[in-house]
Amino acid sequence: MHPVGNETEVTVYDIGNVVPENAEVIGNVSVLDGGFTSHCDWETVLETAKQEVRAAGGNGIEIVQHSYPGQNGSSCHQITAYMLNISDDVEPVAPSESAQEEFHDYVVMKDGDTIPCRVTDKTNNAITFLYERNGIRRLSNLPLTDVPHYYIDDPVELANRKAESQKKDYNVQIALNGGYAFRTAKFSGDISSDYKDYLRKLSRGLDYGASIRFNIKNGITLGLHYDQFSSSNGANVYAYDDDGNYHEGTMSNIHTITFIGVSLGALTANSQNGKHMLNVEGLAGYLGYKDSAEEFGYKYTLTGQTFGLGFAFGYDYRLTQHIAIGAEASYYIGTLSKVTYDDGTRKEIIDLGNSKEGLQRFNIKGGIRFYL
Repeated sequence: MHPVGNETEVTVYDIGNVVPENAEVIGNVSVLDGGFTSHCDWETVLETAKQEVRAAGGNGIEIVQHSYPGQNGSSCHQITAYMLNISDDVEPVAPSESAQEEFHDYVVMKDGDTIPCRVTDKTNNAITFLYERNGIRRLSNLPLTDVPHYYIDDPVELANRKAESQKKDYNVQIALNGGYAFRTAKFSGDISSDYKDYLRKLSRGLDYGASIRFNIKNGITLGLHYDQFSSSNGANVYAYDDDGNYHEGTMSNIHTITFIGVSLGALTANSQNGKHMLNVEGLAGYLGYKDSAEEFGYKYTLTGQTFGLGFAFGYDYRLTQHIAIGAEASYYIGTLSKVTYDDGTRKEIIDLGNSKEGLQRFNIKGGIRFYL
């Protein structure tokens, strides 16, 4: 075909639009981000594609793929499309044998065109159907206002297909986890290097927990979580009292941080065979702190609670339909401004002032999951 002039109008058919019968595919066109593209707004990209169509002698373009800025790591609009020649001289191609065997439904357009198809979905507002034009199958989604009439040969089959597509992969997931965690709050610069080493060892420990997640919609979960971090350390110490007397003994601490909260999660990826699953979730809830301490034989506890937030990223591998193994990385944040001191005889609330206790920590855990 010969190129046409720039004054030639190029009709654009967006994804889901119905292409007329007298539309002949004369080639393909793609407008992509080459890495150094600076002018790639929608109008510029579409006009570039139209110029390619005119150069090929066409007067129509059918967009089959459209990537928006922010997708695929690009700040540009990107499209892949068919170049069309729409003309009264183009003879419609008869439906293929497979189309004749499969397409028992039809939709009637406003212009009176009746399209044999297979309806794949129908709501109160729109209808989705698979149809064929000149040997190429296309999927269209139209508002019912654009379809004066339609016919579904087997509404029961359509209902079954919709129910199957909307069926949840699971209803409830129960997870049991165990692993390692370390607190990330910075140490005060006013303490000695020996005490920093002592606290550094105390900031690392075991982490275990359990959760139950409800699949409210495929890929979206609401959950309840219990998570506990524990660590301990001890050392031989010495000190001088106010009278200058030397004392030698031991000190020890057992730290426990408990999180009880809720989560909102989303399935970010699921392999085709359903065995590999990636998910992210945000968490919020109660953070409880306890320090069971002993110094020179004198025992006391410090306790406190605050509001905590968290973020988790997980991977599951399905061994069977109902059992999986998984791993997750999570991070919790929270700060104590007050603690309760209790030595068994005296109990008081201590305001920590500028020396707030940071409870933020990073966790790496693995475990087993049950899908019900």
